[in-house]
Amino acid sequence: MAATSSLDFVTFYVSDMTRSLAYFTDVLGFAHVPEEDGPGFHFLTGDGGISFGLAQAGEQTPAAGTRALYVKVADIHEQRAAMIGKGVEATPIEQRPFGAIFTVHTPDGSPLILFEPPVSG
Repeated sequence: MAATSSLDFVTFYVSDMTRSLAYFTDVLGFAHVPEEDGPGFHFLTGDGGISFGLAQAGEQTPAAGTRALYVKVADIHEQRAAMIGKGVEATPIEQRPFGAIFTVHTPDGSPLILFEPPVSG
């Protein structure tokens, strides 16, 4: 199987975006980076750690309280084929603004998103 690079990003699915954003910024001290926001999504960062996001939970997303982990891979197609070859159910590859992704679920049902960032050049 293709090697994964590293845990790169975490998304927290939340029921109340305003309350959650205030908690993570005002109480915990993380910085909100509005220029990285998207619809129903807020980007946050801290000192020297992994950046993360808050996503509004809804009918088309995981339930509030779910966390999705993003793992960066070098070759998304090779990684997906290797996982399917081991019997893992994987979603189709999708193109997003931040790269190509597909999702698998851990044995306990947590989403694990594998992604390949776009080639910059």
